[in-house]
Amino acid sequence: MRTKLTASLCFLFLGFGVARAQEVKVGYVDVRRALYETEDGVKARTSLKRVFDQKQKELDEQQDEVKTAIEDLNKKRTLLPADSVRQKEAELQERVAKIQQTYQRYQQDMAAKEAEATQPIIERLQRIVAKIAAAENFTMILDKNQGVVFAKPHLDLTNEVIRRYNSGEEKGAAPTSGGARPRPSKRGS
Repeated sequence: MRTKLTASLCFLFLGFGVARAQEVKVGYVDVRRALYETEDGVKARTSLKRVFDQKQKELDEQQDEVKTAIEDLNKKRTLLPADSVRQKEAELQERVAKIQQTYQRYQQDMAAKEAEATQPIIERLQRIVAKIAAAENFTMILDKNQGVVFAKPHLDLTNEVIRRYNSGEEKGAAPTSGGARPRPSKRGS
């Protein structure tokens, strides 16, 4: 009797699993591509590139100055007293260390500026994705860059998300609180 009951339960669970699997609708979005191909994303990237290029120019000038000073020291090394050479080497090492610190500070500043510039765009993209998910009854929509190894191209919603973003959808909507992803407001589904 126990084997019949176990077999019946397994059949019911397997049947339930097949029925539930048919209801699953999955899509994906390449959020990084959407971020960089929306009009606001292109503007943010252009603005950030200007800032980056300026900072890079400053660093290049500092590096060139140090390189010239090192070459100059190498030319005069045999003519200068040993104490003077050691002092100049120490000064140059200090300048190199300062340039490296400046580079690290610039990297941190740029990362913060990029996050600040892209966060509102990402939040709006997420609201659009949530709206598509609710309207088209998706069970889940994945970010292609977060572990999707393979997906059929017809499941890619990226172009639709970019199109809706550029058309102004969700432009005036309030941002989500706490960075949480928006969820459709359907109850009881």
